[in-house]
Amino acid sequence: MTSRERILATIRREPVDRIPTAVICIENQPEIAAHLGLPEAAVMDRLGIDSREIYAVYAGEKRPEVLEGLYTEWGTPNTGDYGTARFNPLAGVTSLAEIERYPWPDPARYDYATAAANARRLRDYALRGPYWQPVFCRACDLFGLETALMHLMDGTALIEAVLERAFQFTHDYCVRLLDACGDDLPILCLADDFATQRGLMISPALWRRFLKPHLARLFALGKSRGKFVWFHSCGDITPVLPELIDLGMDVWETVQLHTLPMDARALKREYGRHLAFFGGVSTQRLPFATPVEVRAEVNHCIDALGEGGGYICGPDHHIKPDVPPANTVALFDAVRAYRRDGWTAAA
Repeated sequence: MTSRERILATIRREPVDRIPTAVICIENQPEIAAHLGLPEAAVMDRLGIDSREIYAVYAGEKRPEVLEGLYTEWGTPNTGDYGTARFNPLAGVTSLAEIERYPWPDPARYDYATAAANARRLRDYALRGPYWQPVFCRACDLFGLETALMHLMDGTALIEAVLERAFQFTHDYCVRLLDACGDDLPILCLADDFATQRGLMISPALWRRFLKPHLARLFALGKSRGKFVWFHSCGDITPVLPELIDLGMDVWETVQLHTLPMDARALKREYGRHLAFFGGVSTQRLPFATPVEVRAEVNHCIDALGEGGGYICGPDHHIKPDVPPANTVALFDAVRAYRRDGWTAAA
């Protein structure tokens, strides 16, 4: 099977030749390449990773600070790091007029032609995109997390306006990307983080009021185009997981088992008929484990989540620079080597 066939069949619960693999990001690819004696460009194929991301990069006019790489086109610092002190351009706004005057990026000013060319070139992989074009997290970047949460608690028109702006951008961006890529992009991959490892950042009631309607419209866009909806949301989102399934989520990324109020087998029993899972292997343990321990965790995850299909095995978040290359290789080699007598990867 091709990588594309393998992952799409897994989502459909159809027979596959082996458990498929995916990864969010491998941050130490140069070290892995040196460990394997390969060019860096060959690492993903050597590891047997079945998916790739497709997205369009900003191609519009850039302010000097954006050209220098200090800020994104949204006017937020280009740190790429969670939890760092940063400038939040809407932190002090007090009126809707200020929000209207803000220089919002134009979704028409992205390079969809190159994204489409990449999708044609990589179509034997399971392509998913655009990935990180969030709504809630965008509002948090613009307001600052604490300010955004206070606006949600107060139910202000300011947070509603910014969430609507962020949603409209993401929706229009996705429409243009889907138009450009066509059948080469079988998975609409969306992402937003609204939970921690201990539960939701906000109450389910606030989630339903402010976030669910935007997710419903984005998921509906994917379904209207005949795409699988693959959704990234970290941490314990189980209080709203049934509602996300009802909205049309086909794949949940990233399944951080150590954050959930149930074990892997219970997760599979409860939701496995409705949902495919991606993740499971804890990246928080990867720096400290041995390759033998990594292989054992992979086998446990597949045993619990893989039978009958609906499981894409991989790390439950980024593989960070402190992970020994041998552990990353052990993870993906163990997935490809997995066999069990009397076991099938699809019902």
